Amino acid sequence: MRTITAEEVAGGKAVKYIDVFGLQDNISLKSEFEEKTFWIYDFYCMHPTCNCNNVYLKFINKDDKAEFGVRYTFSTNQFIVEDSTLSKKEARDIAEDTLNNSSQAIELFKQRYLQMKQEGSAILVKAEKKQKPIQVKELIGRNDPCTCGSGKKYKKCCGAAL
Repeated sequence: MRTITAEEVAGGKAVKYIDVFGLQDNISLKSEFEEKTFWIYDFYCMHPTCNCNNVYLKFINKDDKAEFGVRYTFSTNQFIVEDSTLSKKEARDIAEDTLNNSSQAIELFKQRYLQMKQEGSAILVKAEKKQKPIQVKELIGRNDPCTCGSGKKYKKCCGAAL
């Protein structure tokens, strides 16, 4: 796990779920396809007011260094293959096999999407509270000496310009 900054959240950066929450309930996401194991890392936008409604899934086969990304949209139940070291067809077949055959995985991603939005909101609120309060400078009276050092009254010097 790592610390997620308010700048990452506000900027809409996609953040890996395990970077925020670690391995919960020892759930590791993986997919078996044609005797190859692909580990799946799920990334989410944490900005609480963003309605992107999708998850970015990074599939990685550590044996042959193959990897590809899939952007899955919850509202349409469709995905787009991105950033692939495999052929588009092979990446699409693996993604279809994983996503279309597992409603439990989709429900898990939806649940995690909501968790990430809630955590993003908490991070922004916490950062807002940490901001230093605005320091109000002491007001200068009209008959006080001018702050520029001229020795004149403020109203006859710099105050006259206002």
